[in-house]
Amino acid sequence: MTAPTALDNAQSLAAGLPKLLLAAERLAFVAAPGLHGRRRAGTGESFWQFRDWREGDDTRRIDWRRSAAGERLYLREHEWEAQAGFSLHFADSPGMAFQSAKSLPAKRDRAILLLLALAALLLRAGERVSLAGVTPPLAGTTALFSLAQAITSGGAAPADPRARRVVFGDFLTPNPRFTAPPGGAVLQILDPAECDFPYTGRIVFEGYAREPNLEAPNAAAWRAAYLDRLAAQRDAVQQAANRAAQTALFHRTDSPPAIALSALYQALRRV
Repeated sequence: MTAPTALDNAQSLAAGLPKLLLAAERLAFVAAPGLHGRRRAGTGESFWQFRDWREGDDTRRIDWRRSAAGERLYLREHEWEAQAGFSLHFADSPGMAFQSAKSLPAKRDRAILLLLALAALLLRAGERVSLAGVTPPLAGTTALFSLAQAITSGGAAPADPRARRVVFGDFLTPNPRFTAPPGGAVLQILDPAECDFPYTGRIVFEGYAREPNLEAPNAAAWRAAYLDRLAAQRDAVQQAANRAAQTALFHRTDSPPAIALSALYQALRRV
């Protein structure tokens, strides 16, 4: 069987875009049902509210038209707008297509769902969100659809070095590295078979892309060594995240996605 190409993956995603967006929005609601937009006064351009003028306020901010309607002086406040926001990155690779059972999602599908659900939460909280290197920072009611389209169709935009970055992937390659301003996160997503190595007997592991197949005459004999290497790789991911001042989180595709999304969002809010 021929492995799916990047074009195949993009076409499959595009075909299921409406359902994917609905699933992401539902997941965002389940993870943070009481979340409301974070509106506050600041230097943005959008009007927020009037408030009474107080001693020490800049008189240039007095709204004379509104003040003329009564006996008090009113200031016109604008809504705070984040300048940097968040940059979300999907670290795709051939191995992200792996799923050990039809009842489980592929790692790629789970990563994209969590990425879009996190984008929905951040946008609802008033943040600006971009797809790293693909879109500019976006905000507003149509931003989530634009981000989803960008995953399927690609694009190019300069990365904002100030944006806090969130990276989704399996991070199974040696020497992982993460570079971004402090306060972002990395979410390692693995299939349960990759975590537990439940194989016994003779097993042929199919390679991705141009990788050769690997035959295990007695897979059970490989389990201890495999689990040691996996633990070392997860430790390498943790250390790389620590060096970049990022929060490292872990998710199995047989676990509820709402748990991972809630932990990820809470980690970003703590900064």
